[in-house]
Amino acid sequence: MSYEKVLGEVLRDVRLHAGIPYENLAGIISETNLRDIEKGISVSKLSTLIALCKAFGITPSQVLLVVEARLSGQALEAAQAVNAKMFRKHLEQGVFDPIPPEEAARGVRGQRANFARSEALRMREAGISKAQIARELGVTVRTVERYCARPSTTDGTSGK
Repeated sequence: MSYEKVLGEVLRDVRLHAGIPYENLAGIISETNLRDIEKGISVSKLSTLIALCKAFGITPSQVLLVVEARLSGQALEAAQAVNAKMFRKHLEQGVFDPIPPEEAARGVRGQRANFARSEALRMREAGISKAQIARELGVTVRTVERYCARPSTTDGTSGK
């Protein structure tokens, strides 16, 4: 079953348990659109999902956890425990730590280049040959020469 279909079913179930008829949600979504979402025919915009959850007195994260539990065939309590464990692991790994805008603007390639540049400089200071550095970092010798020739600035970019 698709994620969208299960999401629609969960929203329908929550709406019915709350005793909220379609008409009471007219300020958020049309009855036709909500029916299509509940049947899995249509997908809700995030802003609509948030508004529906607010009307139901729940959070979007609770809805999504229930969807994931149903999709995996797990009991809700088991899914919640697994989710909490994974969340703690991600927190420890810094997955949700904010990235400064200037670093985010450089993207993944820029971050990799920053890492490769700092590693090249560290390895060169340790007396490792440029050819060996290039092999270990998976870059060309010319790239290692550029990294070693230009000092980096505090933001990780090369000082030009």
